[in-house]
Amino acid sequence: MALGAGPLAAILLGFALMPLRDVTSAANLSFAFMALTIVTAELGGRAAAVATALTSALSLDFFLTKPYLRLAIEDHNDVATFVGLAVCGLIAARLGSYRGERIAALAEVRAHHDLLRRFLQSWDEAPADGSRLDGALEACVRLLPLAGAVIRDPAGRLVASAQAPDAERPAPVEVLEPGSLRPARPGDGERGWSPPLPAQGGRIALRAGADTMGWLDVWGDGRPADAGVRRALSDVARLLAILRAGDAARR
Repeated sequence: MALGAGPLAAILLGFALMPLRDVTSAANLSFAFMALTIVTAELGGRAAAVATALTSALSLDFFLTKPYLRLAIEDHNDVATFVGLAVCGLIAARLGSYRGERIAALAEVRAHHDLLRRFLQSWDEAPADGSRLDGALEACVRLLPLAGAVIRDPAGRLVASAQAPDAERPAPVEVLEPGSLRPARPGDGERGWSPPLPAQGGRIALRAGADTMGWLDVWGDGRPADAGVRRALSDVARLLAILRAGDAARR
């Protein structure tokens, strides 16, 4: 949406500023286009900001520099304004997109931290029985693009489930790689930058050192699962393995 809205706004801005072109110079009017490019970079990302910067330069030329309503420039000062706006707009787009990427990365880290905090909080607040695992799995389903989750022991027996209906789901066939949570067999699974987790279910091995403490079976709900989501779920699986190993040692 931003990729189309930014350039369109640049064209409309040039049209709206036409009454001022005989009052002040094109150089002064170019600041409005710079502001538009910065806002687009903040809200729409790099591609939208670059498109807006280039369209802004053309809009300034077409609407606000002589000869009007033509893509030509007769005053050498206006040529400098046109080039300056295009270059500064591209710089603003680049820097603005970097900021957007940093904000997105920070949001991912916060979401990851929030998931682990709620997971451990659910574990702490539950009684020292199977409901501890149920509560931890429920927190995962609430915060991640999951339709269900269960834990099974190495023999395949049900240990815990996020919701009661999950206990009735058959064990998935697909085994997911521990880190990427992609199918373990090459060529399997859905393609895409952020494909959802398998709706038919996938298995994540719960390994603590050389020991396999069981399986975390998960079912995707159709929402995209980007790299941050997969890292968070992979960390949950590692934490579950450690907690189960600790319980086994105490027994």
